Parts: sequence; structure tokens; C-alpha cells
Amino acid sequence: MFQCLLLLLSALSLVHAQNTGSSQTFYPAAVPLAVRSPYFSAWLPTLNTSLPVSNTWPSFWALNNPSPVLGWAGHIRIDSQTYKWLGNANEPFNVSNLTSTQVTPTRTVFSLQAGPMDLTVTFLSPIEPSDLVRQSMPFSYVALDATSNDGKPHNVQVYSDISGEWLSANRTQVMTWNTTHGANAIYHTLSLQSPSPMTEDSGQAEDGTAVYAMSTSLNPTFQVNEDTTCRGQFAQSGSLTNEGEGSNVHDISTPWFPVFALSADLGTINSTSSPVVWAIGFVRDPSIEYTNSTGETELRSPYYRTQYDGIDEVIEAFLSDFSNAQTRSVTLDEKILQDASAISADYGDLVSLAARQTFGGIDITVSNGTDGQWNTTDVKIFMKDIGTSGRISPVEVLYAAFPTFLYLNASYGKPLLSPLLEFQDSPRYTLSYAAQDLGTSYPVAQGDTSPNQQGVEQSGNMLIMALAHARATGDGSLLGEHYGLFKQWGNYLVNNSKTPINQISADDQEAANMTNLAIKGIIAIQAMSEISRAVGENADAQNFANNAAAYAATWQSLAESASQNHLLFSYGEANSWALMYNLYADLLLGTRLVSETVYDQQAAYYEALSQSNPYTFGLPIDSDAATKGNSAWLLFTAATCQNTSVRDSLVAMAWKHAAFNQTAAVFPTTYLVDTGAGTRGMASPGQGAVFAPLALNIANVTIVVPQATGSSSTTKHTINVGAIVGGGVVGGICGLALVALVAFLYRRRAQRLKLGGFEGENVVIYDPTQEPLVHQVTPFAPASRPLPSLPVDSPTVYSSKAREHLEAGLMAGPSPASSYTSTSQAPSSREPPTTFGSDTQPATVSSPIVSPSDVRDLRAEVEILRRVMQDIHAERLEPPPGYVG
Repeated sequence: MFQCLLLLLSALSLVHAQNTGSSQTFYPAAVPLAVRSPYFSAWLPTLNTSLPVSNTWPSFWALNNPSPVLGWAGHIRIDSQTYKWLGNANEPFNVSNLTSTQVTPTRTVFSLQAGPMDLTVTFLSPIEPSDLVRQSMPFSYVALDATSNDGKPHNVQVYSDISGEWLSANRTQVMTWNTTHGANAIYHTLSLQSPSPMTEDSGQAEDGTAVYAMSTSLNPTFQVNEDTTCRGQFAQSGSLTNEGEGSNVHDISTPWFPVFALSADLGTINSTSSPVVWAIGFVRDPSIEYTNSTGETELRSPYYRTQYDGIDEVIEAFLSDFSNAQTRSVTLDEKILQDASAISADYGDLVSLAARQTFGGIDITVSNGTDGQWNTTDVKIFMKDIGTSGRISPVEVLYAAFPTFLYLNASYGKPLLSPLLEFQDSPRYTLSYAAQDLGTSYPVAQGDTSPNQQGVEQSGNMLIMALAHARATGDGSLLGEHYGLFKQWGNYLVNNSKTPINQISADDQEAANMTNLAIKGIIAIQAMSEISRAVGENADAQNFANNAAAYAATWQSLAESASQNHLLFSYGEANSWALMYNLYADLLLGTRLVSETVYDQQAAYYEALSQSNPYTFGLPIDSDAATKGNSAWLLFTAATCQNTSVRDSLVAMAWKHAAFNQTAAVFPTTYLVDTGAGTRGMASPGQGAVFAPLALNIANVTIVVPQATGSSSTTKHTINVGAIVGGGVVGGICGLALVALVAFLYRRRAQRLKLGGFEGENVVIYDPTQEPLVHQVTPFAPASRPLPSLPVDSPTVYSSKAREHLEAGLMAGPSPASSYTSTSQAPSSREPPTTFGSDTQPATVSSPIVSPSDVRDLRAEVEILRRVMQDIHAERLEPPPGYVG
């Protein structure tokens, strides 16, 4: 535990170092407390008029709701004097003095003084990018540390409770509850007496179970009763009665609030030997209603169910994992903040505020087969359009959030995109362009077949995300499986992108020939070319590439101002301008359709606009948008600026609004640049766009596209090995040595390909070009052994030495249909990422399936293997890149 405390202090000092001087400078309108899913989203209002955490109730993300309060109280009793450290209980208790607040990507830490004791209260919502089981657990921690500030020991008891306000926005609803004494935990569970499945009221789910738990190691006491009764009991005696209210049925708030309390007696101490920990959760199972490609309705459960049967098991596992979870969180925080510090002084605050908000916008789900077993290969992630429309898997919001997932674990891209692709690749969907979402009302994903005017916007978004995922992971399974759908969208963009008419952008702009929208479509056409080449459709690839190149040249001539010093909002609209955030995809994918001159001109123009900008909170999205600002697109735009001073000024604009605390809104994406008032996107996962600069550092890897055996479009691809040193291996390897090595190679390959999902399939290998990194950062490797990792097809991954050999020999002469390497761009200095969940293993070389009877190819590979294994042995302790930054 001492080591954990040292790590915690280290992380706090790192966060503290972000601020100028020694005082806190970042004061957002709300800070995250427990944020793990769309319906488990508790925040502390920190407006300039708010009272401190020790005298304010936490709220649901919708701060402007009629009843946003989430009852959650925390008290400490020191030498018979009771102090509040969380919540605004009406009882006449002392109020702890708040001395500082720090926000990291995974934690919000309050430092308080409660009379003779200094308190550190940590709200930890873990982000577990490499572990789907842990990430899908809808639980969060609050941990309390206390230290005497007068050098004397003190008699200390601690207390916390929650109310039924977590269950529904309708506080007249009737709830029921139970208190369970487990082997390692005591916990309250409460739910509505008459839940309404898959419905919500004012953003809060009507079908969840709230949980409040504490480890039995502290011999806690419990009580369920009226709020004043429980809190008064603790203040008077320092313990609770271990009794329930009696009936276990009551209204949430009428005529009084039942609360569910847990307390512990720490005895006479100078300081806590380890944190006092409570776990809070909001469980929905099933969590998503999904209509699959055959039209059948699936009730999908949180992914953690693949390991834990119910609340009993998962809550005990979650509580017992606190120390390790804290260590992992500190490590991740340090990594993110270290990378952020290379961007700007303000940037660390933005990623810290956005990280939990982004992951809190998704549900990670799994299906249950007809045999009653969990289908762990069928993982789907759904996103809610929080703070705007409430749609499910809104494509433009997913596109904005995508940099966060690319940066922390690009493998998330597949389960995020697959439900959208499966629906649109079914007979149920007949439109020629991409859908806007999977439905209008979360959490029901029934599919959206309605025509819309965002064909260029959403088709472009889908193609860009699909290729970005494949480049970052090497997993080309989506590209092969849905190639026909992608090609259809590519053709739509060829017909509609150069001069987009009757199209609406993600910002709801409807002008004809919008420059920013046009370039998104053109970049997506080039992305379609890369997708075609990856799956071996070279004729399609050339056709799309020709169109993209021609359109890009025409676009520049149409989009430039008469003075040729910036791009116009729409073709021919003199004196207009826009934040060209869609140029970001050109850098992310390395398509390089837009010249460096254009990027430089735009950066210079942004600088000039900033100097003459009359608005307090930065630039609007374009000259036609009056005072409409968008922090997501501001960060996309900042990432396109090679001029670091211009980039930093754009980041500072987003920071200034994020730090604005005079109107009630949880870090909104859209706001008024003159007043700062948030208008849409409160608590939106679209703030994942904040990670856009860091996502540009992701190195691409070889894309492997599995295709079913017998496909008419693909033949079996073998490896064309370059010159074999010493005249080949035939004369150098014989007898038992040859047999042993061939057997080892075959078993190794068969096992690896089975794990990667390519068993019984042909594969197409494609080497995308490498782009130089814009902002250099180092990869992150998880320190702990993860639980089952993301079950997607494993990409081809190489250690540095293995890749050198492969580039020199193994990949020297691939067949035209199996791979493609462009030589027009500079190679990256970065190592490609591995698949998460393999952080303790050295990277391995993957290749297409070869029959064991194909001795010629195997002999060639034996020599490659011999040379590769020599170098792998020398570098076997080299950690594979985990979180790519």
C-alpha cells in the first residue's frame, strides 16, 4: 500500500506541474466523480457559485434537469466531531475545508481539512483500455485517506451513503432493496419496483440496479433508513445499527429519502494505513437491445458477464482489485499526461477532463448464444449521443471520439464499427450512402433506414474510421467482410464529393459546395482506394485513387480565396473562411492529398483570425456560423497545424472554454464563443476529439485481410521469399534438424493463426505506407496482467528486428493481389502496436497460412525464422507497444 501511495503522490505532483506556478488554474463547470457508462455518470458541479465538494450534492450529467441530484454523502467523525466531505446534508455538521482539486484522466482528487485531520478523497473511475472485462464493469471507487495535521493521534470513524435518486429522474417512483453480507464485501442493491426496460427519463435509465459496497476487512456497519436517521446515528455513536428500514419498499423521496449507509471505525490513528474504499455502481443487464442483420432482436449484456455470473461476484472482484486498479490508473495517467506535455501546457487539462467522459459514453456488450453460453467473439460497443439527441452509435460523434480509441487501444475500432456495418450490409438497409446512426433512442439499436442529407458526411466518416482502424491494428477483417458496402459508399462519394449539393455537414450547415465537407469526401475516396488495395482489388484501387487525385486538385482551385492565402467556407464565397478540421483525416491516414502549402496557409490564416477575433472563447467553426464554437473540431484543427504556436493557441481556446464555470454544462462540445454558454454535447463522448494530436503518432502496421476459403476473388497467397543467403537452405539443413524446425514453424503458425481468427481462411497482406510522426511520444505497456483482452482478429505484429528481416526478404516480392507498398512517403520511426492483452509476450511474426506439405515455402521460411529468432532472442525483453500514443 505504501508503494500505491507513492505512486499516487507522484501522479499528483505530475498533474500539479501542469499548472502555472503553484496554484490551481483550471476550474471547469463540473468535474467527474463516477463516470463509467451512459447511465452511470455522476459529476460534481463546480460553478463559480457552487459550494465545495464538502457541501454540494453530486449530479447526473444533465445539470439542467429538474432533478439532477444524485444523493451521495460522505462524513468523517474525529474525536466525536462530525465533518462532511461529500454532499450537502441538512444536519448541523462541520464542513471540511477544500484546499485543492486535481483532475487526471482517471481520477478526481480532493484535498480537504477536517479539523485536526487532512483528508484526500479520490474518485477513481478506471479506464482499462486493454481489458474488456474490467472496462465493462459499471463500478467506480471513492477512496479516503486521512492524516493528522497536528501530530497527535485521533479517534476516527468514516461514513458514506447513497439514495435512490440514482434509479430514476422521477423521484416518485417506488424502489426495493436488499443488503447482502458476502464473504469479502457488504453491499446494498436497490432497483425500481416496476422497472421499464430499455427506457429513460431525462437521460436516466429506468431499468438499472444501484450498488453501494464496502470490504468486510474493516468490519463495517450498515443501515437503511431515513437520511437524517442514518446520519444522526453515525454522528452520535460512530457506527450504524446493522438494520434495514423494515419493509424494503419505499418511494425514492416521498415523504422522506431512504439512504443506504456504510461506515467503519478506524480506531485511534495518526493516519490511515491504507485508503478506506467504497465501491459504487449502476448495473443494467441486459444493457442494449440490438436488431441484428437477420432482423432478430438480441438482448446484449455487459461484457464482464463472460467472467462473472452476477452482481455478487463482480462487486467482490471489483472491490478486491482496488489497489491494482489504482496502480494501473496512476500509470496510465502518467503516460497520458507525459504525452500531453509535449503538446502544450494547457493540453493536459483537456485530456484529463475528456478521457472519462469519452469512455463513459459507451456500453461494451456480448451476446448469448442459443446454447446459453456467452459468445466472446461477438463483442459490440455502442455509443450514446449524450447531451444532444440521445441517438445510438451516432456516426459523427463516433468520428469525433475516434482519436481517443486509436490512441489508447485502436482495437476498439472494430466492435465500435461492426454493428453499424452489419446493419447496413443487410437487406434491411437500401440507401446508397451511410446511415447516421443505429437508431434514434438509446439503448435500442433497431437500425435507421430513414433517408438523410448527410451522405457525404457519414459515408466519409465510416470509410475514414474503417481504414484508420485497419492501419493502426493490422486487422483488415472489416475491410474484407464489408468490401462491397465500402465500395458502394466510395462510388457515392465519387458522384457527390467534388461539388456537394443538398448535403448537410456534421455541424448542420447546409450551404452548397462546402469546402470542408468536400475535402472529407475526397479524402474518403482515397481511403477507399487504400481499402481496395488492402483486399487485393487493384483495379478498384487505381480507379478510386485517380478520382481522389483529380478531385483534390480541382478542390484546391475552387476552394482557395482570391488572394490564395486561405480556404473559403464554400466555393466562390468571397471573404468566407472555416476551421478546416476535415484536413485532419489527410494526416491521420497519410493520404497526403492536400499540399503542405495549404496547411501552412491555413495555419497562418488561423493566426491572423485569432489576433483579430473579438470573441472571448475563441473562433467559431466558420464565418457563416456566427458565434457557434465546437471544441472537438477546434482540436482536430489544432492537430493539423505544424506551426506549434498556432496549434497551441487553438488548444488554448478550447482550454479557456473548458475552464469556463459560469454556466451549468458538463464539458459541452458545442457552445457560444461570445458568452461561453454550452448549447449541445454536454458530457458527450465526442470530446474524445481532444486526443486528436496524440492519435497522429500512431504508427500503421501490416494489414491482414482474412477471406473465406473458396472465394472467387482471391486465390491462395504464398510468401515470395527474397534471395536466400548461401544459396538456400536446402543444402544447409537436412535430416532431423529440418524436420524439427519445420514442425516447430508449422505448429507455431497454426496456433498463432487460430488465436488470430484466421484458421481455415486465406489472407491478404497489405503494407500501408508509414507517415513521419507529428508529435513524438513513446508507447505505453500495461503493467498488470489483463483479463481476457479484446477478442478481435489478431493483426500481424512484428518486433523491430523481425520487421527488418521481413522488409529485406519475406515481403520483398509479394504478389500484386496480396500486398501493396507505396514508396511515396517517408517511413515511420515508430514501432507498430501489438494487440492488447499480449503485453507480457514478445512480438511475433505472422504470415499467411501455408500447407505443411508445401516444403519449398517452408524451407524458405525456416531460414527466415532462424535469423529472426536470433534477433528476437536478443530483444525478447523489449516490451511490445501497448497504448499507442
